[in-house]
Amino acid sequence: MSGWRAALRIARREARRSAGRSALVIALIAVPVAALSFAAIVQDSTTPTPTEDANLRMGAAEALVSWPYRGPVIQQPTRDFAIPTTNTEGEEPSETRLRALLPGSNLVPVDRGGVNIRTTAGVGRAGVRMLDLANPLTQGMITLLEGRAPASAGEVALSRKALDRTGTQVDGTLTTEDGRTFRVVGAIEEPDRLDNTTVVALPGTFDATDRAWLATTPLSWSKVKDLNRSGIAVLSREVLNNLPPRSELYPELPDSNELTADILILVAGLAVLEMSLLAGSALAVGARRRKRDLALIAAVGGSPSHVRRVVLADGVVMGTAAALGGVLLGVLASVAARPLVEWLLAERFAAQRFFPSALAALALLAIITGVLAALVPAWISSRQDVVTALAGRRGITRSRRRWLLLGLILIATGVAAGVLSAINMLLPGILVALILTEVGLVLCTPSLLGLLARAGRWLPVPLRIALRDASRNRTAAAPAISAVMAAVIGSVAVSVMLTSQSQQEASQVAGGMGDVTVYRLDDLTKSTTNPIPASVTTALRNTMPTAETHELKLLSCDGGPCFAHLRPPPARECPYTLDVLHRDPTESEQQQALADPRCTGVNRTHRYFGIYTTPNGFLVVAPPASVQSLLNLTPSEAATAAAALQAGKIVVNDPSLVENDKTLLATGTNATTTEAPAYATPSSGGAPLAVMTEQTARALGYNVSTFTMYATTTRMPTDSEQEALTAALGGEYEVTVTRPTESDVQQALTILGLVAGVITLAAAALATGLAAADGRRDLTTLAAVGATPTLRKLLSLSQAGVIAGLGGLLGTTAGTASALALLAALNQGYRNIWPQPDLNPLTIPWPTIGISLLLVPAVAMLGAALFTRSRLPIERRE
Repeated sequence: MSGWRAALRIARREARRSAGRSALVIALIAVPVAALSFAAIVQDSTTPTPTEDANLRMGAAEALVSWPYRGPVIQQPTRDFAIPTTNTEGEEPSETRLRALLPGSNLVPVDRGGVNIRTTAGVGRAGVRMLDLANPLTQGMITLLEGRAPASAGEVALSRKALDRTGTQVDGTLTTEDGRTFRVVGAIEEPDRLDNTTVVALPGTFDATDRAWLATTPLSWSKVKDLNRSGIAVLSREVLNNLPPRSELYPELPDSNELTADILILVAGLAVLEMSLLAGSALAVGARRRKRDLALIAAVGGSPSHVRRVVLADGVVMGTAAALGGVLLGVLASVAARPLVEWLLAERFAAQRFFPSALAALALLAIITGVLAALVPAWISSRQDVVTALAGRRGITRSRRRWLLLGLILIATGVAAGVLSAINMLLPGILVALILTEVGLVLCTPSLLGLLARAGRWLPVPLRIALRDASRNRTAAAPAISAVMAAVIGSVAVSVMLTSQSQQEASQVAGGMGDVTVYRLDDLTKSTTNPIPASVTTALRNTMPTAETHELKLLSCDGGPCFAHLRPPPARECPYTLDVLHRDPTESEQQQALADPRCTGVNRTHRYFGIYTTPNGFLVVAPPASVQSLLNLTPSEAATAAAALQAGKIVVNDPSLVENDKTLLATGTNATTTEAPAYATPSSGGAPLAVMTEQTARALGYNVSTFTMYATTTRMPTDSEQEALTAALGGEYEVTVTRPTESDVQQALTILGLVAGVITLAAAALATGLAAADGRRDLTTLAAVGATPTLRKLLSLSQAGVIAGLGGLLGTTAGTASALALLAALNQGYRNIWPQPDLNPLTIPWPTIGISLLLVPAVAMLGAALFTRSRLPIERRE
């Protein structure tokens, strides 16, 4: 213990003597700890307790009850919606019958709906909450910010976003699309949906799409399950406060949102690895600059363990300071930034909480990180040759082959573990594989430096010196390169995943993102041959960034629009589809379908023209000029396809649906087929879509029905442009814009990508700055022997370029390869799921690759150029 006391005293003195470098090391650890502390506090503050959750969702009531189905349903105890288990029809849902099932309970209606309202840009959609805010049972569900609650059917309260979009205010007027007017008597907010456009009114003011009631009777989980048998869904305060054991839950509804402790531990492990690499590079520089002092300890009788203890004490001191500073900074930031965070998350804090257990764990994590960051410098310092260090000569300039071998083994193990884990959908295994791969690359970096130094003899003088210097100072250069590499791996891997998800979604959509479709509401339910007026096209071109407009039609069957599709030839058709079975396949049939090559890709759901989703494909009647935009063809392909349409053929983008220039046209609920001439485009992929002309439809014996006006755009239309078009067309039309859907996973990946990008640039700047500080004496030596300021600046540029460039190259290669391998393994895992999901495209985001390979080194080199002084003081070489 006395040895540690002396080591800690030396570490404190060294920290005060080298205040700048110490502050940098502390910051490298404290900033991530502060960020994690901030995130933990926000997570704790925005996660409501069961009582807070109940107050938000059911006010002061004991339960929120809805009756969506007439047959038995199943539900999760924390959700207010249910899933039907059969198609059987039971009793008709009614409030009277519900009162009989809940005797003695006071039922207060809280309905939901939607309405088109006049906005400053035109007409937009608003959500409707219909409840009596003056009723004590509704207190806590809606916050009244200004004015009063609606007291009659002619009064409403609006959310802040609704007030902004309509341009009205309290005591103003709200006008709906159909001309009804309401007096705005209050401003409200939904605490968990601050960005919603919401209208609050009394029950019965608007049509309700979702009916629910607040109930005053306490309901246990067993009573909830009894009500489920009648088709009733219940969110109970008693159940939220006393969740049932897993054995009493419906086995068909596993809780997929559960985060296990091992995943959290592995995520923390990745954070520790990242911080250790960043801080380790700084501590390695510090240990190198103190090598004479450490050698003196050994010269006066200190053992290697004493030297290691001194360097490890640096990590303890830095980690402790970073723990205190990081946690304090995170707490202060969470309090100061609360309004901004609530605005960004679009939800209020349930309460300001500070998650003490998480903060204590993060403080301990910071100390552990400091020690881990000092491990390698401590081990190297304890093995240095005392005479060499006292003489000021270079120490170890070569890498041991065993470390290279161990690194290669870890990389191979990580790749194999990652592939196996991805195939079996094991997230913990994927994270472990990533850690193993990164550690393996770190161990291989010194050997790679030596190899590059030997190959640099043909390079210009500054770059050759920089490579040789990095090779001689591997204890400082390797951690810096590894820090940049680790940061780049994260940003590139996330970018590849995001790009793949974006392209996957685009492949599920007919046409392209940003396409506009205009529907006449009556045409969606009945067959009509009335053409869409030319005024619709005029309104499209006046309000939208329109490129092309085409009127699309459907086949007409049994007096209504017929959603037809194409079936493959009998020899190629999957025998387990709805077209063949006229029912859903059994579990055994699903397994047989997985093994049948004819069923590959069958039953994948795709989105068509904004509002339709189907797994069978889609057929539209359109003019030949529309085929290029509908099927995403090149001009030459479009010319051939247009000629085929004019020749009376059906053009389809899926070659498997055509055999001997023929295809099977399926119509009606029983998928009655008609053989028709067909042409398959060379460019396949995307949502399966077939196109025929009106003349071809009539030649095959079908009438046509008006469907939609379809327009391509030069860019993604804004919400204001969509509202302006809706207003210009009037209430008989509905406007949709094909926009990408953003899931929670995509949002998380986007945030991770931004954070990883910032960390990448910061890591490059810090790592190259540390390397420049370590090489300052070499610059003064160059100045002493007559090197010009330009040569010294070029050397600094080259040093920065070597570290950031090599780190960026390794990180880009590893990040791209790991992400592509993960996507390929996930695609392999999808082969065991029926229906098989759309496969992840294996694409490379070249802009991100260019940033990692070019921008990161460029920023580091620019910083080196700016901060390298032309004249340097002469320093004594020890």
